[in-house]
Amino acid sequence: MDKRINSSQEAEVRKGPWTKEEDLILINYIANHGEGAWNNLAQSAGLNRTGKSCRLRWLNYLRPDVRRGNITLEEQLLIMDLHARWGNR
Repeated sequence: MDKRINSSQEAEVRKGPWTKEEDLILINYIANHGEGAWNNLAQSAGLNRTGKSCRLRWLNYLRPDVRRGNITLEEQLLIMDLHARWGNR
């Protein structure tokens, strides 16, 4: 019986690209309540997304300190130096 409940819950989960409205809901919810407990956050914020989807969206795209764009020459040299020193670890 639990499997049927999980299947029906998964059917309601939205997949695909995030809308601007969903982004704003997530940003405002985190601003008011903070990060963490991602599954509860998704339900409490009213998003039909999984907790994992909300966490990844926040960490990779919406977080204010995520920097976008090209890396600087200094950053590129640092990466090359660290790779030469440590490899792919």
